[in-house]
Amino acid sequence: MNAVLEHVDQGILMVDANGYVAVCNQRAIDLLGLPSDLMRSNPSFEAVKRWQMEQGEFGAVTEQLLRAIKYEGINVEILDYERLRPDGTVLEVRTNRLPNGGMVRTFTDITVRKAAENAIRVSEERLRLALQASRMAAWELDLETEWVNRSENSMALMGISSGPSSDFVDRVHAEDRERVTNFRRTVMLEGSGTAEVRYLLPTGAQTWLALRAERKDEKRLIGLSFDIADRKAAESAIWQTANHDPLTGLANRALFQVRLTEALENAETSGSGVGLLLLDLDDFKDVNDTLGHAVGDLLLQEAALRLRSFAMEADTVARLGGDEFAIIVANISATGEAIARASEIVEALHAPFQHEGRALSTTVSIGLAIFPEHHRDSAELMKDADIALYRAKEQGRSQAVVYTSAARETMEHRVTIARDVRAGIAARQFVPFYQPKVSLVTGSIVGFEALARWKHPSMGLLTPAYFGSMFAEQAISLALGEQMIRQVAGDIRSWIDQGLECGRVAVNLSSAEISDPHVASRILGILEEADVPTAHFEVEVTETAFLGRRTATASSILNELHEAGVSIALDDFGTGFASLLHLKQFPVDHIKIDQSFVRNLISDDSDAAIVAAIVSLGHAMRMRITAEGVETTEQAARLREAGCDSAQGYLYAMPLEEARVPSTIRDWPLPI
Repeated sequence: MNAVLEHVDQGILMVDANGYVAVCNQRAIDLLGLPSDLMRSNPSFEAVKRWQMEQGEFGAVTEQLLRAIKYEGINVEILDYERLRPDGTVLEVRTNRLPNGGMVRTFTDITVRKAAENAIRVSEERLRLALQASRMAAWELDLETEWVNRSENSMALMGISSGPSSDFVDRVHAEDRERVTNFRRTVMLEGSGTAEVRYLLPTGAQTWLALRAERKDEKRLIGLSFDIADRKAAESAIWQTANHDPLTGLANRALFQVRLTEALENAETSGSGVGLLLLDLDDFKDVNDTLGHAVGDLLLQEAALRLRSFAMEADTVARLGGDEFAIIVANISATGEAIARASEIVEALHAPFQHEGRALSTTVSIGLAIFPEHHRDSAELMKDADIALYRAKEQGRSQAVVYTSAARETMEHRVTIARDVRAGIAARQFVPFYQPKVSLVTGSIVGFEALARWKHPSMGLLTPAYFGSMFAEQAISLALGEQMIRQVAGDIRSWIDQGLECGRVAVNLSSAEISDPHVASRILGILEEADVPTAHFEVEVTETAFLGRRTATASSILNELHEAGVSIALDDFGTGFASLLHLKQFPVDHIKIDQSFVRNLISDDSDAAIVAAIVSLGHAMRMRITAEGVETTEQAARLREAGCDSAQGYLYAMPLEEARVPSTIRDWPLPI
C-alpha cells in the first residue's frame, strides 16, 4: 500500500478520527513543503496547519482562522478548492470525509494547466478586444443546418447574434445579395474568399461590411465580418476630390473623359446618339478684372447651378477649367434634341445673376458636336465641339453653333497657317513694305505706311490676305508686330542717316496688340533703342480696337504714345459704328478715309458727300486727313478740291521693299 502511494502523482494526506496525520506520501510533503521530521512523528493535523501558518503559507494566524481550518468542528462548506502557494505553485485541493470522522485530502499540481488556462483566457480577451476595436465579428457557419455561431460582439456590430444564416442575408442590401451568394460559392470552390456588401442595421441606418471566410471542411465555413463604413466614406471622399471640381461640385475633366467614353460605348450598343456641348462664358475675364475673383467664383457657381438644371439623369455636366464647361447629352434620338437643349442654355444664361443688390450678366457660347453624325471617336468629337465653339465666338458669341466639316477644314487650314507663320517669324521671313503718303497740295512724300509682307520660301511674296487671320492670335500677333516695328525703326534710322526726309512712318496695331497694356512702353523702347525720334513714327488703329473690354487699355496705350510724340491715326474711318465718339474720346491726330468711299468718289454723290463731311469734321478738330486707295488722277483732283491733306494708293506707288525706298524719296516728286 505504501509503495502505491509513493508512486502516484498526487499528494495524499489522511487524517484519522482523532485529528492526527495517519498517512502522508512523499509527493504531499514535496508539494506542501512540509518538513520530513515533523511528518514522521505522526503530528496532529492542527500542528501541521500551525507550522504552515508559521511559514507564511496562509498569512497572519488568527483564532478565527484556526477554528476554520481545524478538522474538528470545521465550519467551511468548500471542501474542493485551488490554492496558490508562496512559491507560485497552484494546487488543486480535494477533501473526502471518512465515515469514522477522519478525512482524506489530495493535492494536485495544476500550475501548468492554470497557466495554459490563463493564457487561453488572456488570448480570448485579447481576441475579444481586437474584434471590438477593429469592429469585427467572428462566425462559423454549419452548411448542413445553415446555423451561424457568432462572437458576442456581433450583436453590437450587426444587431444579430447566433442564429440562422438568413438573419444576416435578409439585412443585406437587395442589390448586394447576389454578392453574398457568389462569395459563398467562391469560398467553397477556392477555399477562401472576400466580399463587400451594404448592410441595414436595426436602427435603419446603412453601413458597409466586408466578409472574409475560409472553408474548414465540407460542412463548415469560418469567417469574419467587419465594418468598413469609415473606409468607404474615405474612399468616397477621395473619389469625390479626384473626380469633381471643388468650386462647383461638377465633374472635372478626368471624370468627364470617363463619362464621355462610357456614353459613346453605350450609344454604340443601343444605337442612340450623344450630344457633346462645349460652353464658354463670354467676357468672364471682365468680371474677374473689375469685381474680383470672389465674385467671379460666385458667377461660376451660379452658371453651374443653371447648367445642372438642364441635365437629365444620364447626362454629365462638367467644369473643364476656368470658365469652360461641358455637357454630355446622352441617349438622344435626333440631332434636334441636342440643338434645342443648347439653345435653351444660351437663353437661360442670359438671365442676370443678382449679387449684393446688383445684376451681373454673362452670356455663353456653345459648340455642339453629335455622335455618330460627326465622329465616333471621343477625341475627334471633342475636337469637333471645340471647332464649333470657336465658330460661335468668331460669329459674335452668345450663341450655339453646330459643327460642320467645312468648319473643320477652315480650322485645320488656320492651324497650318499658324504653324507656318510661327516658323516664318522665327526665320525672320516677315518684312515691311512701304507705301508712300503724298501731299495733295505739294505732291511731296509726307510719310509711309509700313505693310507686312511674308517672303514665303515656296509660295513667294504673300500679303495679309493670306495670313491676316493670324493677327487675332495674341501670341502670334505680338511677336509679328514687334518684329515689324523693330525693322521699321531700323529702316527709319537708316534713312535719317542717309539724309532722307521720310516723314512719319505708320505701323498698324492689331486688336491683340492694343489689348496688351505693355505695348506702348515696348514701342517707345524700340524707338529709343534705334535712336528714332517719335516725330517720325505713327501708329494706325481701327475702331475694333476700341470696342468691348479693350476700351480702357486702348485709351491708356494711345495716350501714352501720344504724350511721347507718336502720332495716332484712325484707320478705315467711316466704316464703324462709333467713329465720332472715338474722335472725341481718344487722342486721334490723323484720320484715314477708307478706300470704299474713295473708289466711287467720282460716280457716287453719296460717297463724295461722305468724304467732304469727313474732311470738314477732321479739320474742325485739327486733324490731318489722308485718303486711301487712290488710283486715278480724277480721284486725286476731287480729294484735293475737298480739302483732303494727303493720299496713298496705286496712283502714286505700290508698296515698296525697303531697298527701293531711298531712290524713291530721292527721285520724288512725281507728277500728280
